[in-house]
Amino acid sequence: MRTKQSSAAGYMIVVAIVLGLGSISTFVFGRSYSELALQKEPFHRLSYVPSFDPIEDVTLGVQPNSGNFFAPKLDASIRAIEIYPTQTILYAGGKAIRSINIHAPATLRKLDKVVANRRWISAAGHTVTLDAAVVIEHGSSMTIAAPSTSELIMSVRRGVFLAANRGHLHLSGVYVHASDTKVPTTFTLPGPVAGRPFILAAEDSSMTINNCVFRYLGRDWNSSYGLTWSKGSTGSVRNSLFEHDFIGVYSNDSTNLKVEHDRFYYDSLYGVDPHSGSSHLVIEYNTSDFNGRHGIIFSNHVTDGVVRHNVTRGNGLNGIMMDESSSHNTIEDNTATDNKSGGIVIANSSDDVVSANAIRNNRAGITVRGNSRDVTVAGNTVTGNQVASQGTGLSGNNVYGNGGQWSERRIWAIWLGALGLLILLFAVTWLSKVRRGNHILVPEH
Repeated sequence: MRTKQSSAAGYMIVVAIVLGLGSISTFVFGRSYSELALQKEPFHRLSYVPSFDPIEDVTLGVQPNSGNFFAPKLDASIRAIEIYPTQTILYAGGKAIRSINIHAPATLRKLDKVVANRRWISAAGHTVTLDAAVVIEHGSSMTIAAPSTSELIMSVRRGVFLAANRGHLHLSGVYVHASDTKVPTTFTLPGPVAGRPFILAAEDSSMTINNCVFRYLGRDWNSSYGLTWSKGSTGSVRNSLFEHDFIGVYSNDSTNLKVEHDRFYYDSLYGVDPHSGSSHLVIEYNTSDFNGRHGIIFSNHVTDGVVRHNVTRGNGLNGIMMDESSSHNTIEDNTATDNKSGGIVIANSSDDVVSANAIRNNRAGITVRGNSRDVTVAGNTVTGNQVASQGTGLSGNNVYGNGGQWSERRIWAIWLGALGLLILLFAVTWLSKVRRGNHILVPEH
C-alpha cells in the first residue's frame, strides 16, 4: 500500500514540476519583445484615374467615371438642378431643358414647389427625396433644417448628390441617408448605379452641419466619399453622427474646417480624413470607433491643425495618424485604445507634437517612422500595448504595463515540449518499476 501511495505521489510531483516549468517558460519565452513589423492588411482601393469633378459630370450629363481618356457618352437619365441667385436651371443629359427665373429657393421644400416634378425632387410630410443632383451655385444659399425637413432621402442612381459650388449650404437636425441600406465598399467601380449619393462643398463654398445623421453615403471616387469640403471650401460639422458611410468627413485643399463633438462609427475606410493640402483644421471632442482603417488620418501635406480630446477605439488599423508631410500639427489629450495597429502614428511627417494622450491596448502605442523629424512626444500615458513605442523614445512619458506580443508558435512549442517531457518521465518511471519487479526473487517452498 505504501509503495502504491509513494508511486502516486511521485507521479503528481512530476506533473506539478512539468506544469510549473511550462507556465514559467510561457511567460518568459512566450512573448516576443522585438520591434513589430509594419502592419499590412488587405486593402482594395480603386486605381487613381484622372476624372472630371462630380459637378462637371452631372452638368455635362456624363457618367461619374468620365475622364479625359475617352469621349464620354451623354446620358439623359443624369439630371441636375443648378440654383443661381436669380435663376434655377434644370439639366438632363447635359442639356438645359428648363430655366426658371426666380430668386434662389432657400429650402428644398421651396425648390420642390418650383420644380414641380417628382422625377427630380419630391416632398411628403417632413421628408424630401432627391432623384437628381442639387447644386447651389455662385453666391446662392440654402438651409435644410428640421422641423420643415427632418429627413432627406438621396436615391441610389447616377448623378444624385447635394453640393455647394461657390455657394452656402447649411443642414441642421436632418437625417440624411441613401435610398437603400447597402454599406459602401472600397472596391466597387462606378457602374449603372454608380455607388452611393454624397454631399460636397466645392470651390470656396461654405457648408455648416449641426445635429445631423448621415448613413450609407459615399463611394471610392473623386470627391464623392461621404461629406467632402474641397478646393478652398470651409465650414463646420458639430454634434452629428456618421455611420456606415465610405468616409465620414473628407477634405481636399480646405481651410479652417472645424469637426467637433461628432461620432464616426463603422465607416468603410476612415472616420475623419483631412487630405491634400488642407490646413488650420480643428478636430476635437469626436469619437471615431470601429472604422475600416484609421479613426482619424491627416494625409498629404495637411498642416497646422489640432487634434484634441478625441476618442479613437477599435479601428482596423490606427487610431490617429499623421501621414505624408502632415506637419506642424498638435495631437493632444486624445484617447486611442484597442486599435488593431497603432494608437498614434507619425509617418513621414515632421514638427508634430504628441502630448498628454492616453494610449492603451493597441498593437503599438506610439510609432514614429519614415522621414519624420523633430517630433515631440511628451506627457503621454502609454499602457497595455503589445509594444510601447516604435521609432521613438518615451522619456518624459508615463509608460507601464506594456510588453512583447504573445507568440502562438512559441507557446505551442513550449507546451508540446512539456507534454513530450511528461510522457518521457512517465515512460522512464514505468520502465524502472517493471525492471524492479523482474528482480524480485520468489521464495522456495
